[in-house]
Amino acid sequence: MGDPQTIEHLFEGLIMAGVAMQISASSRPASGSEHRFSHLWEMQALGHGHPAIPHGYKVGIGTIAAAALYERVLARDLTEIDIDARCRAWPGRAEVERMVRQGHDIPQLAENAVEETLAKYITAEQLRERLLLIQARWPTIRAELERQLMTADQLRGLLEAAGCPTDPEAINITEAQLRESYWLARTIRSRYTVLDLVYETGVLDACVEELFAPGGAWS
Repeated sequence: MGDPQTIEHLFEGLIMAGVAMQISASSRPASGSEHRFSHLWEMQALGHGHPAIPHGYKVGIGTIAAAALYERVLARDLTEIDIDARCRAWPGRAEVERMVRQGHDIPQLAENAVEETLAKYITAEQLRERLLLIQARWPTIRAELERQLMTADQLRGLLEAAGCPTDPEAINITEAQLRESYWLARTIRSRYTVLDLVYETGVLDACVEELFAPGGAWS
């Protein structure tokens, strides 16, 4: 029958997630960067004719991937962003479209990714405004995230206890595909997540290198 208190906590969480989505009129409270990973892998599998993997398994590993990324972000002081350099290097819409198309090898997925990415495109001046806001509020944002987020290791432990996979290869995701997913997952939805934060602040590549380096979350 299971432990009644554990089941109560599970259903309370599910109900609260549903209430939060009703209040916000959006799936955002229950669907962040972890779902970007899952949706990307699902579309890639369909496009290449690979067997389907249960949604929960993909989201579970996507959650570990997102948590590991958050850890690398929280280790940084984003008040030190070189805003002028970021704005000078910021690509135009045509360059963004080129990069997105180059990243996806499934035509239909590439078309969708271009549409979603351009829907959230901001100009260099808008980027400057956003980065100034991040700089000003980063200490508060970081403190709140550190208070609320579980670590990747904690999440791994919970998933393992539930009998769920925690190794990407268990759901047919190679290390190379996982690494690439940190860039591609951002492109498939217009919703802003931590994947957009690391891209816009210019720390994405460094964070990913750390995740796959010896001693990193995916080493």
